Amino acid sequence: ANPPVKQDGNADYGVDVKYGVTQNLTADFTYNTDFAQVEVDEQQVNLTRFPLFFPEKRDFFLENQGLFTFGNNTFGQGQANSDVPILFYSRRIGLASNREVPILGGGRVTGRMGRYQIGLVDMQTKDEPAAAAQSTNFSVVRVKRDILRKSSIGVLATNRSKAQTLAGSNQVFGVDGTFGFFSNLTFATYLARTKSDGIESD
Repeated sequence: ANPPVKQDGNADYGVDVKYGVTQNLTADFTYNTDFAQVEVDEQQVNLTRFPLFFPEKRDFFLENQGLFTFGNNTFGQGQANSDVPILFYSRRIGLASNREVPILGGGRVTGRMGRYQIGLVDMQTKDEPAAAAQSTNFSVVRVKRDILRKSSIGVLATNRSKAQTLAGSNQVFGVDGTFGFFSNLTFATYLARTKSDGIESD
């Protein structure tokens, strides 16, 4: 061609690894994650001051998603939402100001060890100036234990190295229990607390 045309030889790559630690415990690792193949969200009109909550569609976060349910909250599982707070909402990872934020990488371990269910997640995002998002680390620890016939107790802790609307980091700690009696009677209990840098009041 005149003038000569030079092709852009730049390339990029990503890696996903799944490893069976035990028969009931699975580890997933990801680097330079690409969720471009994920189905687009259904468009919604929001006339309120509250943000919209979209269901998680990324396979990396969907597997064993129910393990991170807190206080028997049914949000995101095809049922009506309740007034129980959502302590871990995975859509916040890789999304800011409705813009995609690239994920550098991370890992998670989910599964069961005896009567305990375990969930660990650690993800690192990159900077995204277009969304005013800084590089942020997200970590979650969830442990549940089965008790009696249809009951469980558990703890959940989350950490975000850069809070979404404040300077500094943000942590959440919670204890919950779900107690099933007879065939259709369930008590859902929880106690949770947040901690943000710069906020000392309740």
